[in-house]
Amino acid sequence: MKLFDRVKEFFSGVRFELKKVNWPTWDELKSSTTVVLVFSIFITLFIAVVDLGVGTLVRKLIDWM
Repeated sequence: MKLFDRVKEFFSGVRFELKKVNWPTWDELKSSTTVVLVFSIFITLFIAVVDLGVGTLVRKLIDWM
């Protein structure tokens, strides 16, 4: 089988599988995006606070020694 035929068969399979996909509606997409953004901001703030706390604790332990 030639390379071109294999590539053509691959993309034919991709097109066939994409027809099976249940794509979200616009409202579902906006809702999911909002959830991801809010969660990402929350996790970012949580990690920043924990990092600040651990950094402060380590500095105090080093100064104490």
